[in-house]
Amino acid sequence: MKVNEIIEKLKKKDVRAVARLLTLIENEEKEAEKILKEIWHLTGSSYILGITGPPGAGKSTIVDLLSKMATQNGHKVGVLAVDPTSPFSGGAVLGDRLRMTSSQETGIFIRSVASRGHLGGLAATTRFMINAIEMLGNDLTIIETVGAGQGDVEIVQVADTTVVVEVPGLGDEVQAQKAGILEIGDVLVVNKGDRPGADRLSKELKMMLSLGEQKEWMPPIVTTTATTGDGFEILWDEINNHKKHLGTNKINEFRLKRINYELENQVRLKLFTKKMIQIGENEVSNMAKKILDRKIDPLTAVEKIIGE
Repeated sequence: MKVNEIIEKLKKKDVRAVARLLTLIENEEKEAEKILKEIWHLTGSSYILGITGPPGAGKSTIVDLLSKMATQNGHKVGVLAVDPTSPFSGGAVLGDRLRMTSSQETGIFIRSVASRGHLGGLAATTRFMINAIEMLGNDLTIIETVGAGQGDVEIVQVADTTVVVEVPGLGDEVQAQKAGILEIGDVLVVNKGDRPGADRLSKELKMMLSLGEQKEWMPPIVTTTATTGDGFEILWDEINNHKKHLGTNKINEFRLKRINYELENQVRLKLFTKKMIQIGENEVSNMAKKILDRKIDPLTAVEKIIGE
């Protein structure tokens, strides 16, 4: 499909056109920029719900159940699942999409995307992919992070509400994860609540929250069992309570901060790319060889490369 054809089909909420745009964005094709510029004014319609937590916490199952629950409540849902990157093809290892088969059967749009080594649990192109999915007219977009543990904090730069999932049985090492990742949680979930230690984990989380800074919104702790669906109505209610707490003014305030952050990143990336084209790969490779041979230090090398 040509660019103009894709744009016209996107305006008609064509699923194949959205899938094509997502591929162009993921591969960082120039056509993607042209299309995004044309459709930007039509995006921004959905509420962004982020789901993060350590590997094996049951995030995919939670996303699956929340998606169906949202659909039953009259919402149109799109899901973006950030998967680990295949070391062979560079594409997404499609584990998340395989675990969400029931959501796909109900007509919920699900797309797996590879993180491609990007830190923070998301792909570098996540924001633009959300815009693409919004062209289907969904009012709720759910983002599941790759599940890298404490590093999965970048979701807060994308989501309006962030759900942090924890599970019992991770031992003392979970304490280190809690210290960083819990700070971003608007709703905390103890999943696999039928396991031994679930009550203890819930109490530990409450204690950690009580020791932290008192905020206007204190994250509720919800115990769920994804295999039986227990606790999911409460979880859905708490997500909506946070949305109501934010209100339109706070949501817009947070989104403005995120746009500012994204704009800075895009400017930084463009300047970097432009400078690297000017310098050329050979110059960088030659300087790297000199650093290896201890003929020059890395700091001086950078100064020489950028012309300082």
